[in-house]
Amino acid sequence: MKLKERLSRYWTYFRRGHSIYLAFLISFANFVAIQYNLVIKNVAFLKDLFTHLTYFAAIFALLYIPTAIVIGWYDYRKFAVPTESALRSMASPWTRDLARALIFIAEGKNEEAIKVLEKWTRGFQKTKKLNSTSPFEEGEGDLGAEV
Repeated sequence: MKLKERLSRYWTYFRRGHSIYLAFLISFANFVAIQYNLVIKNVAFLKDLFTHLTYFAAIFALLYIPTAIVIGWYDYRKFAVPTESALRSMASPWTRDLARALIFIAEGKNEEAIKVLEKWTRGFQKTKKLNSTSPFEEGEGDLGAEV
């Protein structure tokens, strides 16, 4: 693997690890500490209830995490995610071309389907048969592997 490709891959791994995992954990801990210092320490009955940050963090996590899971589940099932996914797929040129190609295939117009999909398959082995198991050469990648 070339140095430029390797550095690009490491940069991608770094951004994903940082933004999804590390920054999330740091921001969660920061939020708990700020709430403890601004709310708990300044409200007398809460200060007596949560004498240490550790107690507050444990109770907060026990309440917050299941609540966030339920809200996230509803978001994926009922709220914004289905709508966003539908809009994203309609706006995606790849999805539109794939849908057009499927319609052409259903109508028996395989050559038109190939023409529509050619711009997305540059670099792959060109096949004339759409019903082949994989557009990849044998042993290349895992998309054509049998399950």
